[in-house]
Amino acid sequence: MQSISGLRWAFLLIVCAPFVIPGALMAVTSTMDGRRFADDDPANGSFADDDPANGKRLLAQDSTLPQSANAPTQKEGIIPADRMTTWNPGLNAVGGIPNRTTIYRTLSPRGGSLDDTAAIEGALNTCPPGQVVQLSTGTFNINRGGLHFRTPDCTLRGSGTGELGSGNGGTRLIKADRETNRDFAVLYVGRGDPAVFASSTNLAADAIKGANSVSLASNPGIRAGELVLIDQLTDNDPRVWWGPEHHPPGGESRRWFARQDRSLTQIMEVTAVDGNTVTFSTPLHITFKTEYGAQLSRYGTYPGVRISDPVLRRVGIEDLYIYGGMGGHGNVSLALCAYCWIKNVESHWSIGNSVGLHATFRSVLRDSYLHETPDPNPGGGGYLLSVNYGASDNLIENNVMWNGNKNIVMRATGGGNVVAYNYMDDSYGGQYPNMPEAGLNAGHCTTPHMELLEGNYSHNYKGDSFWGNSIYITVFRNHLSGLRAARPPLNTYQSGVYPYMDLQGRTAVDILAHSDYTNLVGNVLGFEGQSLLSYRQGGYSYAQTGWKYEELGGFASIRKGEVTMWSIGAQQSGGWTWVPTTYKTQLRQGNWDWVTRSQRWHGIGGEAGSGTPQEIPNSLYLTAKPAFFGANPWPWVNPSNGAVSTLPAKACLEQGKMPTCMQGG
Repeated sequence: MQSISGLRWAFLLIVCAPFVIPGALMAVTSTMDGRRFADDDPANGSFADDDPANGKRLLAQDSTLPQSANAPTQKEGIIPADRMTTWNPGLNAVGGIPNRTTIYRTLSPRGGSLDDTAAIEGALNTCPPGQVVQLSTGTFNINRGGLHFRTPDCTLRGSGTGELGSGNGGTRLIKADRETNRDFAVLYVGRGDPAVFASSTNLAADAIKGANSVSLASNPGIRAGELVLIDQLTDNDPRVWWGPEHHPPGGESRRWFARQDRSLTQIMEVTAVDGNTVTFSTPLHITFKTEYGAQLSRYGTYPGVRISDPVLRRVGIEDLYIYGGMGGHGNVSLALCAYCWIKNVESHWSIGNSVGLHATFRSVLRDSYLHETPDPNPGGGGYLLSVNYGASDNLIENNVMWNGNKNIVMRATGGGNVVAYNYMDDSYGGQYPNMPEAGLNAGHCTTPHMELLEGNYSHNYKGDSFWGNSIYITVFRNHLSGLRAARPPLNTYQSGVYPYMDLQGRTAVDILAHSDYTNLVGNVLGFEGQSLLSYRQGGYSYAQTGWKYEELGGFASIRKGEVTMWSIGAQQSGGWTWVPTTYKTQLRQGNWDWVTRSQRWHGIGGEAGSGTPQEIPNSLYLTAKPAFFGANPWPWVNPSNGAVSTLPAKACLEQGKMPTCMQGG
């Protein structure tokens, strides 16, 4: 067996991913000095000291108000009200994604190596409201700085994704100049920069979780319909843990994906203004406190950039195969987009986020397939989906995320986001394939909060806190198998002496230290017939020695080679340590595991059996079975006996089809 020191070194590679999007580099239109989204390596420097006072974080929300009359009712019961919010994500609140039928212009590829960027962009720039720029089948070549979509109320629609894995027979958007231009995404959607603000105004009183309005110290001229950001300083907020890898307050890393030192954020849509009182379309998901300088900020533009509103609205991307984005920019970037959507898109082989949602509000990624990267390593080049910059109330539903370094990361998100019924598998590190990477995840830069992860399949849930903690994350009715699928060609992948096998670091749930107030309800951990693994060949050997239900107090299970269902409390940042109080904030109710072969009720921080059995609702955001399940049973995860049925996204991939293959069946 490998030594514990070697094992810790290998684990260090799993979560450390310092390539981020410094706000100073953010720009999304060609008039902004040619700068685009990129995951850049932050400068090294002194890091903040660790906070030993972990017990001070064992607190819930200070106050919770009833939801407004026109908001959906918060589903209470098995999860206390102060640990959850109202989840009404994406375009659900406005009738769903519109089906636009008026075709403004139909374009065909120019053919050969000719560039198609200008023709598509020209049509998008003049697209009338509510209409569609339609692309025929074939390969469209995108070059130079990528394709930019800046026109509101328009849809860019292909003629289908074609053959899975190649796009043949469908509409293909390809970065054609990969050999000579190793930069830029294929498609940029947006016309503003989520790191640029016109003004910031202090709140006159705390913005209380559950309320739909705030009181300002003064009104800078806010109008109904604006998108604004609520945030606060978090250097001294006991709910927030930045961790020792970040720079001290005021340092560069404390403005990654958020305003300087303000990692607790939420994007809000203004519906009414009465003097200094501003009312919003969604409730506040967490309390923002004036003692920590809570503010409302209006989005702005760079000097010399003349646009009436930096926020793009009601834009759709549909029925496309997209390939080859580079330079850390990935394939598709949505920035400052409200009520926008990506639907039925295959995003393939990119360096950077395959899809990035940057400061999006009530937007949707659905029915899509995000997969593969030439850079499956920590640092951001191989992340399949990234949700950043206060992104709030978005819906990520019925997608496949397969074969990347991390399936999903969330960084300084704003709460209310729902990640549901996705298939997430085979995340790995190019140099350490013997250890699974993060699958289902709601972290990677402080402080995501009040996010819902429902009904997904993944090889693990990672409560990631390397770059700071996430709080109040709800993990509900997922199947967390504890084993990657190793779908071809990964089943034969090897790096040096290390094979692609889940030998070390195998667990179903891995909640790192300071990831406080997680709600884990109605999940199934492991699978019937699961077996221990071993390997001995070519200078590397490892043997799993047994099963263990939970590890709450240290690295004993790792040293022994045991496979756990629950690992709660390891701290990676700053060097491997263990925070044994982490489990005390975790709510674990009604989860089934295939080690004890039972459903267990812990309550909050209790031993098995100390919690009270309660009814587990079908969903925390849906009222009926979604159409994409077709004739299959829903909910598909049964925590009372460990049974799981068909998850459409997973079953469709296994048939070589896009995730909608069962809809209407």
